[in-house]
Amino acid sequence: MKISNFLSYCDTSLEKFNLRVRRLVHLKRNPQIGYLLRIFTLIAFLSSDTRAQSQRERPTRDPATWHWNITDSKPHVTHGVVHSKAMNRDVGYNIYLPPRYASHSSMRFPVVYFLHGASGSEYSDTAMIDWVIPEIEKGTIGDVIYVFVNGGHYSGYRDNPESNVMAETYLIEELVPAIDSRYRTIAEQKGRALFGYSMGGGGGTRLALKYPDLFCAVGSLSGALGWIPQPDGSTEWADQSETADNIYDWATRNQEKVKGRIGFYFTVGGAERLYDRHPPFMAHLKSLEIEFNYRVQTGLGHNLGLSSKLFATDVVRFLATQYREAYVP
Repeated sequence: MKISNFLSYCDTSLEKFNLRVRRLVHLKRNPQIGYLLRIFTLIAFLSSDTRAQSQRERPTRDPATWHWNITDSKPHVTHGVVHSKAMNRDVGYNIYLPPRYASHSSMRFPVVYFLHGASGSEYSDTAMIDWVIPEIEKGTIGDVIYVFVNGGHYSGYRDNPESNVMAETYLIEELVPAIDSRYRTIAEQKGRALFGYSMGGGGGTRLALKYPDLFCAVGSLSGALGWIPQPDGSTEWADQSETADNIYDWATRNQEKVKGRIGFYFTVGGAERLYDRHPPFMAHLKSLEIEFNYRVQTGLGHNLGLSSKLFATDVVRFLATQYREAYVP
C-alpha cells in the first residue's frame, strides 16, 4: 500500500489507527515498525489539522475574510466566546486553567493574555502552553491562567471603525472584563500580563504602554514594534519623530506610570526582517530610564517555533516574576 493511501485510510479515525499501531507493534515485535507507524500517526494528525484549517476561507488583509470565532478543539485549552458589542459579533478565545483551579475553589489566579501574530487567531498559537505546563509541574512558576486571544488576523490590535475592526476596544473593554467576571482571576494590574509573537509582540507592547494600570508585564517574541496596519492593507511604521498612537508616543507620555511598574522582555532574531525595529526602540526606552530585557539570536529568522525553543521558557519565567502569585483571599 502506498504511504499516501495508508495515511488517508488512517486519518479516517486517529483513535482507531492508534489502536492498530499498538497491535502491529505487539505482533511484529519490531521497534522500527513501531517507530515508523508513530511517525505516520503524527503525519496523519497534522494533515487532519491542516485540512480543518483549509476548510475555512484563507484570511487576507481584507477584514471581510477574517474569522473571529474558531471553535476547533486544541489540547489543554477550552474554547469560549465573548459577544463584542463594539463589533456586533461573537469573538472566540481559548483558555488554559491550571491544575489548582479545580482543586482550590477559592483561589484566585494571575492571567497572561497571549496575542497571536499576523494571520493568526485564538486557535493558532495555543501550543505555547506546552512551554508553560512543564514550568508549573516543576514548580518553577506558580499556577497561572493563559488566555489565547483572537485580535483579528491583521489588526495590529488596533481599532479601525471603517472596517468594523475594534480589536483594541474588544481586548481592553470587553475581553479582559469578561475573563475577570467568568473566572477566578486576580483582577488588578499586578494580576495581568501580555505575551505575544510578531504582530502580537508589537501590539502587546503598545497596549502595555498605553494602559499601564491594566498590565504589569509584556513579553515580545520577534515583535512587530511600531507596526501600524492601514485600512487599505498597506503598512506604516512608527518612529521616534511621530506623536501618534504608537509605542514611542506612549512610552514618553506614560513614562512615570511605566517605570518600575511594568516589566519588559524583548527577543528577536538577528536575521529577521523585524530586527531593525528593535534597536531604535530599545534606545528610546533607555533614554526614558525604563528598564527592559533584550535578547538577540544571531542567524535566527522570523520563526515562532524556533523562537519558542530559544526564548519561550525564559519569557514564561520572567512574566511569573512580574505578576502576583495565585492566592486565597
